[in-house]
Amino acid sequence: MKKIFFISLFVSLAFTSFSQFYAGAHFAYNSTWLMNKQVFDEGPEMDIAVSFGNYYGVIAGYYFSDIVGLELNMNINKISQKYRGDFNIPFVDERAYYNSSLVLNTMDFPLLLKLGKSVYFEFGGIFSLVNQATYNKKFDGNYVIAVYKDIPFYTDFANRENVDVKETFKDFGFGAVIGFGTNINLIEDALKFNFGLRCNFIISDLEGINALGYTKDVRPWVSEKESKVFKTNPLYLGLKAGLIYEFN
Repeated sequence: MKKIFFISLFVSLAFTSFSQFYAGAHFAYNSTWLMNKQVFDEGPEMDIAVSFGNYYGVIAGYYFSDIVGLELNMNINKISQKYRGDFNIPFVDERAYYNSSLVLNTMDFPLLLKLGKSVYFEFGGIFSLVNQATYNKKFDGNYVIAVYKDIPFYTDFANRENVDVKETFKDFGFGAVIGFGTNINLIEDALKFNFGLRCNFIISDLEGINALGYTKDVRPWVSEKESKVFKTNPLYLGLKAGLIYEFN
């Protein structure tokens, strides 16, 4: 019992001697993806385009030792996904082209274990609240009828502008975060410049819509077989920078 007591006391004193609270703010610019197998498998009717987003927020953390810490962020996040697609127009050698986009605005709460200080590795979980979802779609011409996935008589050529589609998404999701970075002294043992790379992936299905604005229940444009793989998982990866202040 004495050995256990002294070991516990030693560990407690060791952690206390290195303990340090810090706080700050940061900004990240990300490559953003709304991962959806139904969209990816669709072919030319739904192609994804390179898309970017960003987040900014506040940081609060605590180092229990000189190499182990815990950090909580609160981030205002924007996830964009652009699409480009086309399908056959019957009886003529033409294609019906469109561009569409979907923007998700979320409030994210990553909780991270930090390993290292001047140079660090981080990993943990994330809770994401969906605050807003906006959809746009524009066709390149005035089309009347087309063939979509070998289904004739497609006539949904109405353009959409800033349509609120939040009700098609779940209210929140859970995911994982991994990253690494460095903290550079600006004022010794006080103000630091933080720079790093971070990847966020929402593992739970947020549902939502595809490139044409359809949910998984819209037949025949989303088949019953396709609806089983219709899942939306945001992925955003990018560089982050910020300032943190250490309270000694």
